[in-house]
Amino acid sequence: MTISHIYRFSFITFSLSLVLALFIGGSQPEAAGLFMPPVDKLVHFFYFATFTFAIVMSNTIQLKYAAILTVALGAADELHQMLLPGRSPGIDDWLADSFGAVTVVCVFSIIRKQQNCTV
Repeated sequence: MTISHIYRFSFITFSLSLVLALFIGGSQPEAAGLFMPPVDKLVHFFYFATFTFAIVMSNTIQLKYAAILTVALGAADELHQMLLPGRSPGIDDWLADSFGAVTVVCVFSIIRKQQNCTV
């Protein structure tokens, strides 16, 4: 197993851990009201930005698909909250999730364009 395989496996494992934490941890009664507005939007932004970063760093899918995957995950999380007592879905939360994903993808896109121009 090469270093690049270990590197890729680590980021994939981290991404999956974030998904499990989101759905299992978010299902716990303590999760309701854990973060108060407007801090909750920052948590959404950074959580989903971190997920997107890990997916991009795993180098398994293209940038646009990483964004699409993250936006879909954010939507699934909000739909999941409809089933949980004390939790409520919100389009504002989903927008914060999506903005985190798009921000990471834009930063990576800019970095990659700069690297291609200097080579």
